[in-house]
Amino acid sequence: MLTNEAENRGIDADLFHSLCRTWNESPVLNTLAVKLAYLGPGEMGLKLCPGLEYTTVKERVHGGLSATLLDTAMGWAIMSLGYNCVTVDMYTNYYIPTFRDQEIIAQARVTHRGKRRVVAEADLYNNKGQLLAQSWGTFALVDLVE
Repeated sequence: MLTNEAENRGIDADLFHSLCRTWNESPVLNTLAVKLAYLGPGEMGLKLCPGLEYTTVKERVHGGLSATLLDTAMGWAIMSLGYNCVTVDMYTNYYIPTFRDQEIIAQARVTHRGKRRVVAEADLYNNKGQLLAQSWGTFALVDLVE
C-alpha cells in the first residue's frame, strides 16, 4: 500500500510515514491483505475483505481472523503514539458472524496509557455498519517506534 492511501488524522508526519512503511513491510499484514485506513493520535482503522480461504463452515469468517484484526488494530493505535508494544492479554466478545467477501472494518483506540502498560479497545464492523465483535487488551510498551 502506498502511504497516501491511508489517512493521517493528526499524528506527526514523520511518524505517520514511518508507520506506513512498517505496515507495508509486515509479512502477516501482506499475507492477509489487510489495508491501513487511518492513523490518529491513539487511534487507528483497518479494512479487510476476507475471501473463502478465511472461512469455516457456511462461509463464516474464522473467529481467529477477527481476533487478529482486533489485536492488530489495538497495537497500531498504541504505535500511533510512538511506542512499540506487545500484547499481554486480550478479551474478545463476538456478537454476530461475518461472511466471506464482506468488507470488515476494525477501529481501535487507546483508553489508558501508563508508564509500562497501555489499555486499548477495538470494534469490528461489517460493511453494513453492524457490530461484529469487540475486544479489550493490555499491552506492554517495549520501546519507541523508529
